Parts: sequence; structure tokens; C-alpha cells
Amino acid sequence: MNAELLTCRRLTTGLVYPPFKLQHQHVNHIYAEISGRYPFQTLQHLPDGARMANPTGDFFIQATRMQVNDNVDHFQSSKEKAIDLFRLAQNRLQIPQFITFGLKLTAFLPLDEKGPDAAELIEDAALASIKDNIELLGPGRKGVGLRFVLHQDGVHELKIEPFFKEPKQLYVELDVQHPTPFKELDYVEPKMDAAYDYLFREVKGFLETLG
Repeated sequence: MNAELLTCRRLTTGLVYPPFKLQHQHVNHIYAEISGRYPFQTLQHLPDGARMANPTGDFFIQATRMQVNDNVDHFQSSKEKAIDLFRLAQNRLQIPQFITFGLKLTAFLPLDEKGPDAAELIEDAALASIKDNIELLGPGRKGVGLRFVLHQDGVHELKIEPFFKEPKQLYVELDVQHPTPFKELDYVEPKMDAAYDYLFREVKGFLETLG
């Protein structure tokens, strides 16, 4: 396994705030401004907000949250896009305080075609001492995964498991939540950079130990 092949493919990031009375005209003004800069092709009004979308991602603005989902080609570009979307919406809404900031990075690691598949790798490398006992759970096992919860700068939840559609890939998901109130969006970028660095430093280092 070559951990250097670890690639971040998806970014999900969001802001949570106290309930805000979101009006349709707010959404329409924001969409008009955003669509001049980013190619969101559709605007869908929801009971508590709206979703702007294109084939590679979407942006939700709702009564208690904003959320960006984006396919990642280059993390820096996706990060800057998410922050820009937050700022464009905030310039119109003027939300006085945010309660929580969260970020989820989804990554994949292809394995050597001649080596074990992802399920075998995890069982043999991380669960060898209890591998035989797993049979007690019954037949039909397609794979097992690892989950870690760490309280560091924010709450880190890390999942490592087979990507069941492609057995020769590891699926890696890092979810970091910062449940600390803040007012300025300048708070967000360092947290995003820290999560990305953690994925490609500590997490990648751990993956290297699996084989």
C-alpha cells in the first residue's frame, strides 16, 4: 500500500447559527449574486431555505445553517469557494453569531491490485487479535471498519473502512466539529487548513502502519 496515493475527493462544510427568519427575497438576492460568480444552475426553494446546485456540488442556506458540498479537485480551490459562499451569504443576512463550524473531508486510498483488498487489510493489520472472533457475529460479512473519536482542537471523528463498491480502495472520512460560538468568518479558514493537514499528516501516517 502506498499512502502517498491518498486523495481527498469531497468536502462538506457548514455553519450552524441560531434560528434566522429567512425570507425568499434574501435567497433570491444571494442566488443572483452567487450565480454571477459560480455556475450553480438550479435554485430550489425549501420549506426553511433554499438549495443552489450544479453537477459537482451544492450550497444550502436554511433557517439554522449554511452548508457547502463540493467535489474536490484541488483542496485550496474548494476551500476558497466555500469561504466565499459563506461570505456572500453573510453579507446579505448579517447573522450576528455562529454556534458551530464543521468540516468533513472524504478521501480514498487505492490499494495494490496484487495485495489484499481493503476488508482483508483492515482485518489482518488492525484486528488480527480478534479476527477469528468476528465469526461469532454470523455469516455475510463484507468488511469491517475503524472509527476513532478524538477531542483535540475540535472533535475529530475518523472512519477508515473498505469502499464497498470498489474492494481495492480504502474509504477515509474525517469529520471535525468546532462547537464554539464565534462571530467572524475569519475563524473558519485556519480550521479548514488544520483538518486538511491532519488528514495528510496524522491520518496518512496511521494508514502507512497498516501495510
